[in-house]
Amino acid sequence: VDEKVVEFRAQFSNHEAARRPPKVIIGDTLSASTYWHGHYLNAWANDWVKLHSDQQANFATTNMEDSGTLTALHRLARIGLVDARRVLVLRTASNFSVPPPGQPATWSATAEYPDRGLSALEAAYRVGSPVIEAILNDWDRYQSKLPR
Repeated sequence: VDEKVVEFRAQFSNHEAARRPPKVIIGDTLSASTYWHGHYLNAWANDWVKLHSDQQANFATTNMEDSGTLTALHRLARIGLVDARRVLVLRTASNFSVPPPGQPATWSATAEYPDRGLSALEAAYRVGSPVIEAILNDWDRYQSKLPR
């Protein structure tokens, strides 16, 4: 892990996840058409996800892009061009949805991110490649059965 990324994450001293090395988790994402950030909206997001999942979801990340992509894929599925059950959303995190202690919510819009999110792209490749390779290498099995 890039030392500058480690230093950047150290600013988030009140967030346990920021102090740990990167890892893979399974969680839920909240997508919106408007960029949002900060403690109040993060609390709202946690509550919203819990409310709409009967307390079953684990709010893990925010996003904007996936909602547009999934909307387009579901529209293509309605006309038979895509199997929406075969969509894999692999979300990486390159920033947090709250600022570090002592910083305003606007901080994230002007913060100097140390590697411009490249470590998130690398993580997506490292985690996603084995999944894609497994599906392609065993296509006879997965052609008619969804991976789990």
